[in-house]
Amino acid sequence: MTASVPETAGTVLGIDFGGTKVELRIERAPGSTAPIPLGTLGARLISESDTPHRTPSADVRLEIEPGESADSVLDRTFDIARALVEAAGGVDAVGVSTPGIVLDDRVDLAPNVVGWSDLSLSDRLRDGLGAERIVVENDVKAAALAEARQGTLVDVDPGLYVNLGTGIAIAPVLGGIVLRGAHGAAGEIGYGVVGPLPDWSGSGAPLEEYAGGGGLQRRVAASGLGIADVPSLVAAASVSVHESAAKFWLDAVDELARHLLTATLTIDPQRVTLGGGMVRAGRALLGPLQGRLESALPYPPEVVVSAFGARAALIGACILARDALAHAE
Repeated sequence: MTASVPETAGTVLGIDFGGTKVELRIERAPGSTAPIPLGTLGARLISESDTPHRTPSADVRLEIEPGESADSVLDRTFDIARALVEAAGGVDAVGVSTPGIVLDDRVDLAPNVVGWSDLSLSDRLRDGLGAERIVVENDVKAAALAEARQGTLVDVDPGLYVNLGTGIAIAPVLGGIVLRGAHGAAGEIGYGVVGPLPDWSGSGAPLEEYAGGGGLQRRVAASGLGIADVPSLVAAASVSVHESAAKFWLDAVDELARHLLTATLTIDPQRVTLGGGMVRAGRALLGPLQGRLESALPYPPEVVVSAFGARAALIGACILARDALAHAE
């Protein structure tokens, strides 16, 4: 990913695939004033901008049904994408973010949607959308790109984006460039070890299963604390009389902190940006996590919350598409 790319003319489409939803954004060229006439999309319109001071755009959200197959998710996404493209009068490039490691012929380590790792996602996207320029990237790296270009990591060197959600991963930003690694797997700390060193069998992500949103939910349900879900755990942990809930929560935060300590010692970031669904826990997460970093590091970084929240990867997908246009010119 390049550090800085000039703004380009053209219409781009961003698609962010998640474990429970797909979000799409159609965006005119910077400085354009032509609105996007939307009809019936068959998906929930999140936002629409036709004001003179903002790039005309439209964002929509498509819910993924429990157990829905990858083929079904793609087919429904293509229906909405084609409607957005038609409304915009065509598209010049498409940027896509997805869970997992993006390889030429598949997306590896993406268990959230049934059959997702069996897809040749880039080929399916080209066939389904008919676009010449399509760029596919890991969702956490796309979110980090959004922060590096337009958010909390602009002119921060080095910076570190941290996703704390169902999945757990980081993305170092060095000189404005998001580090990908030899296999596109840089920052996949969700596979970090919790407890004794195991022999990795090709499945499972220990840190995610211990402290990620989904793994934490399963552990809460089996804990015997009488607490239904993670938001209830956070609420109970905030009440001083519920010591068991507070310990359960802080044990998870401490495990996250151990892995982030290693990451920050490795690259010495100026700033750490936190994103992902777990950030909704607010001070119950940010307070102890920042406290652990400050007490254990010789040079603790500033810790902030993502400028874009849950939409960071979608914004990053549009930036990827703009970069593809710039490189083609």
